[in-house]
Amino acid sequence: MRRLFLAALLALAALGMTILARTARQVSFACDRQTCWAVEPPADGVDAPFTAGAIDLTGDGVPETILREGETLRVLQGDVEIWRSDPAWRVVDAALGDPNDDGRYEILAALWKPDDAGVLTSHPFIIGHRGGAVKVIWGGSAVTYGIHETALADVDGDGVEELLVLESARPGDGLDAAQRTLSVWDWHGWGFNLRWRSEAGRYRNLGLAEGDIIVVTVEK
Repeated sequence: MRRLFLAALLALAALGMTILARTARQVSFACDRQTCWAVEPPADGVDAPFTAGAIDLTGDGVPETILREGETLRVLQGDVEIWRSDPAWRVVDAALGDPNDDGRYEILAALWKPDDAGVLTSHPFIIGHRGGAVKVIWGGSAVTYGIHETALADVDGDGVEELLVLESARPGDGLDAAQRTLSVWDWHGWGFNLRWRSEAGRYRNLGLAEGDIIVVTVEK
């Protein structure tokens, strides 16, 4: 009897996983300089969430290696580590590019860190190479809607990269927020301005397809 009961539980669990798999689908968006709209999801694959990449932070023609290991961000020159994120940071994602449109490559880090009261708050930080060292060159204030995933891409074809974000749909939601929105931001000189924000959904796995089409997975 116990074996039959366990078999029934396993069958129900398998059925539940199948239902979940069937209700997750990809959605895609294209953008111009004012707004974004839904398009047919591409048949080709999308970029995976960031864990490692290479970019020339110093401008010497030799790319540095950027690693996200767990919630820690590291920068290496060859096999030598030249920078590591603060141990208090929880780096949930990163993107490589030119987020502040200054003609130099940097890292855009999406991180959560405790405020003075010990409450985790979400911030976008830009990390670059200045004065002979890798350092934070722009530290954004705590955002109202926590950042969970991020990317950089020229989604409107104007030659300037936009900041793409999957963020909490409600103010104050933490790292485990299920309801999220997709948003697109423009650099304005010393920060980012919101261009467009989607309706809320169970979004995850922010990626880019050919032609800088935004692709996310949404669960019903």
